Formats: sequence, C-alpha cells, structure tokens
Amino acid sequence: MEQPNDSRFVSIDRIAEAPGVQDALWAFQGHYEGISFVTYQLARTVAGKVDAPFVRTTYPESWIARYLLRGYVEVDPIVRDGFARRLPFHWHEVALDSDAANFLADASAHGVGGQGYSIPVVDKVRRRGLFSVNSVLPADLWKALVELHKQEWASLAQIVHGKAIYELHGEADPVPALSRREVECLHWTALGKDLKDIALILNLSDHTVRDYLKSARLKLGCATRSAAATRAIHLGIITPWPRQSPPNKGP
Repeated sequence: MEQPNDSRFVSIDRIAEAPGVQDALWAFQGHYEGISFVTYQLARTVAGKVDAPFVRTTYPESWIARYLLRGYVEVDPIVRDGFARRLPFHWHEVALDSDAANFLADASAHGVGGQGYSIPVVDKVRRRGLFSVNSVLPADLWKALVELHKQEWASLAQIVHGKAIYELHGEADPVPALSRREVECLHWTALGKDLKDIALILNLSDHTVRDYLKSARLKLGCATRSAAATRAIHLGIITPWPRQSPPNKGP
C-alpha cells in the first residue's frame, strides 16, 4: 500500500474530490502536517454489534497484518468506543482494561502514534462510520492541531462516509430510512413474535405495531412482514439475536 508521490501537495478540495475512500485518506494525510495515519471504518450493520466493518487505512501493511492476525479488533478500545459514541473524542479519553492497554502498547511499539482523535459518523439510516487520525506529535501540539481543524475534519468525515456508501452500493443505496420503532418491530418479527407479543414488549397498541410494520414493509418493498424482516436482516438493518426489550421512548 504505497502512498502516491504527490499526496503532500493536495488541497482540501482534492480530498473531497478523491475518487474513492482510500484516495481520500491519502489526500487527507498529505494535506495536514503532523498526521501520521488515517483510518475510516464503516460497520456493515446499522443495529446491534459491530460486525465485519468496511475498512480503509493508511497504516503500513505490516501493522495491518499484525492487527488482523492477533484479532485486535476484539480488544481495540477505539473501535469499541467509536462505534458506541456519537461525539468526536480524543483517544486518551477512552477507558482501558489490561487487554486494551497491551494492544495500545503494541501499536506504539510498531510505530502507531499515541495521539489520536476519532469522529463517529451516523447517517440518516443509522449506519455508523468511524473516521480516525493519529500522530506522534507531543500532546500539546496535537491538541492545538485538533482544535484548529476539528470542524473541517468533521465535514470531511461525512464526505468520506458518503464515498464508502457509494463504493458499496453505487448510486442505488438499498437501505431505506426506517424509524426507530419500525426497526424495533422488524427486529421482534424476525425473532418470531406476533403483533400482540411486540405490542407488549414495546408497550404499544396492536394497531400501532401493525402500522409500523406496514410502513416498514412498504419502505422495503416487501409483500409480507416476514419478507420485510428477512430483507432487513440482509441489508444489515436488524440483527436476528435476542436482546432485552428496549425502553419505551415514544415513536
């Protein structure tokens, strides 16, 4: 994974106009002095746990191979917190257990800078992305760099997220914008619950549950509730494993 020779002379416009996510990351890294590496991750599911994310990065291949072979995604505290948070965060704000601390120590030993800043991205259909930059700069210089650029970085994170969706789906994005209640009703339908069961679980009326499932079915272009639930699983909108009943927070 070699960096293009002219990547240090790019502009913000070139980052936005890059043909793909990887090109945009190299352009970003080349534009901002002090940035060591840039990574973007997109969770393939929009509900539940993070599984098989789409990843593009400027990390060296030796570190990528080590990360994969050692299963570091299971202990990486940046991934864990990044896909759970909604606001940008510095890496030093993340709580560490012993496994996470050992992972970060190994990362540092392999040239991954200790200073980092991550920007979670959640789009209109609740797909979650994570845009991360890191550096070997001293803490005070890194903090100043982030403060100077964090607003434009947030905008660029959204642009990169859009590029990732386009790489996966082209112009025909298959995921419709379902409401939280529609997703919940589909989830319980996939687990074999009927209208009365779902109404009890969500503290809604049978009629309201029926309406949510109908609207979800129509948005997904399906003739039946079971077909809608199956399509929602295929698209990653829901994940078919049991969970506790979600709190009732209204429609």
